[in-house]
Amino acid sequence: MNHQAHSEQLFESLSRHGIVIPEAYRQKIESRLNQVINYEPRVGVFGKTGAGKSSLCNALFGRDVCPVSDIAACTRSEQEVFLGIGSKGMTLLDVPGVGESGARDQEYAQLYSTLLPKLDLVLWVIKADDRALASDEDFYKRIVSPYIQAGTPFFIVLNQVDKIEPFREWDEAAHQPGPRQACAIDEKRRAVAAYFGLPLDQVLPCAADEQYGLIELVDAVIHALPREKRAGVLIQVQPKHRSEKAKQETGNGLLDTIVDVIVDIVPFVPGSAKKSVKNALKSFCKWVGSLF
Repeated sequence: MNHQAHSEQLFESLSRHGIVIPEAYRQKIESRLNQVINYEPRVGVFGKTGAGKSSLCNALFGRDVCPVSDIAACTRSEQEVFLGIGSKGMTLLDVPGVGESGARDQEYAQLYSTLLPKLDLVLWVIKADDRALASDEDFYKRIVSPYIQAGTPFFIVLNQVDKIEPFREWDEAAHQPGPRQACAIDEKRRAVAAYFGLPLDQVLPCAADEQYGLIELVDAVIHALPREKRAGVLIQVQPKHRSEKAKQETGNGLLDTIVDVIVDIVPFVPGSAKKSVKNALKSFCKWVGSLF
């Protein structure tokens, strides 16, 4: 079913419940909803070389990150910095790792400050067995933290947890850690959370190559995103990593967004009628669910 048919179904659902939307408002509603549904998320993927940024993005989204290696990008326009992938979809930015070149860290700080306000989500990828985190911590606390405190969803992804000792315990058939390894992974999570001063639920373990922990990461990301941006992200996630929980939370968020758009645009539908509008759209929920 195309977007035109979806729009007709939307307005028919409302009409059946006595909420008739004049043509003058329909186009505005369709335009606003298309912006929400077709929104192209911008995700910054931070971390040192070798942390597994590309493997993580490939596992989650089926695509590589766009490298941001040219420091001159700081002075470019947003359209040039955010290199698109295809005609639409998602922009994944591979941000240079800090601490790898002392001479360039100051330039990297400027790059971070330029990019961060434009990102919808930040994933900071750390190799699980990396113990040299001083440079990561310094940049996080000096440069990144203010934007996180302002509301940008942020997660530290402990990647390659299958390499944590005792790595021979890793169950290759089940793609999960053995008992002692699971304890070691949990200890690492707690240590990193304390090191960065973050809640434990913002430090998530995964092994991208082993497809471990990706569903939990997607669940956490979807929950943290503003409801109007969840659909844009979940649509880009590989279907096997979309849990029913993530689908439901995204669908509910999208439905709430649709209701808000209608109430905002149509003057004779008051805010007090939100519940009635939502009830009228229950039959429309199947379309919302079909997106995911």
